[in-house]
Amino acid sequence: MPEVRNRTKSQLDLALRTLLTEKSPDQIRVRELTELCGIRRQSFYYHFTDVYDLLGWSVDQEGAALAARQENCLTWQQAFQDLLRYISGNQGYCLAVRKALGRPGLQKLFSGAIARLLERTSAYYRRRCGQEETPPAGQDACAAAVLLGLLDGWLCGDLRQSPEALTAQVEESVRLGMMGAVWQNFPRWGHLE
Repeated sequence: MPEVRNRTKSQLDLALRTLLTEKSPDQIRVRELTELCGIRRQSFYYHFTDVYDLLGWSVDQEGAALAARQENCLTWQQAFQDLLRYISGNQGYCLAVRKALGRPGLQKLFSGAIARLLERTSAYYRRRCGQEETPPAGQDACAAAVLLGLLDGWLCGDLRQSPEALTAQVEESVRLGMMGAVWQNFPRWGHLE
């Protein structure tokens, strides 16, 4: 029986995505969704309370799938470009989530993928620098907010670079920040001789 439930939910999700290309969630009626799926209204209400409940479930499912995709990326650059390409291929859905749920909706959609990207990146660079594996508390929250801002800007067209060009810009900013940290700590290292 769980397979039938998941199939019904998936059908409703697909119908929702189809209708989101034409209208906002507050304009979508349960009747439209059920007609597209060929199911009765009662089936919809068995699973969801309203269209926004379905949208929330959809965002949860999509977010989990995005986080799982990060497992296939070997570098943070690949992971970041994968997220940008996902946005490009699903721009209508992402914009609908942003419009209906605001920035918290985008955060819900991308948080798992961003967390996974930061976790792997931080661990890699900390190992290379001989640092402890666990970053200081709050460090990832700041980086996650920056990445979410970049993804949001790219989604809305504020950043018009290709995924590769935007990744190169981020990488250059990180490199310059690291050079600044080295420069700032240079006097302390001079006392080690």
